[in-house]
Amino acid sequence: MEVSFTDMELQIWSIHWTAMTALVVSLAMSIFAVWVGFILSNGIYNSGESNIVSKIAVTVFNLCVAYFVLFWWAYLEWHNNGVANAFKELSEAGTSISPNAQMHLDAGDPAAPLSMLPNLIEGLFLGSILLIQLSQTWMTKKS
Repeated sequence: MEVSFTDMELQIWSIHWTAMTALVVSLAMSIFAVWVGFILSNGIYNSGESNIVSKIAVTVFNLCVAYFVLFWWAYLEWHNNGVANAFKELSEAGTSISPNAQMHLDAGDPAAPLSMLPNLIEGLFLGSILLIQLSQTWMTKKS
């Protein structure tokens, strides 16, 4: 069976949206883990009897969740750039691609490697989450 280039574009879109579905599940788990981190750090903050082991455990948990969120953002960007690269390869092979594929290509960076460095908004958002969680973990509640 011969696959036309239009079929190739449809296959790229299909793989892209299959991966995005998996990323949505991962995002839901990350949001849940951030919420659990808030609950744990708030529990330590409201309890005057928390020991150092529980504070260290909650800190490690929150830092691990932050790492997972960073990796999620990095993988999302890397995946989108990979899809843009697939459209670039199709286009360079002389195949006409749809306007949506061209938009995706224009918005992406097809040659970019995986990078864990967040952009400014992502960094501020994750930093504020960690600041709230860690300050509740390590600061004592004033009566």
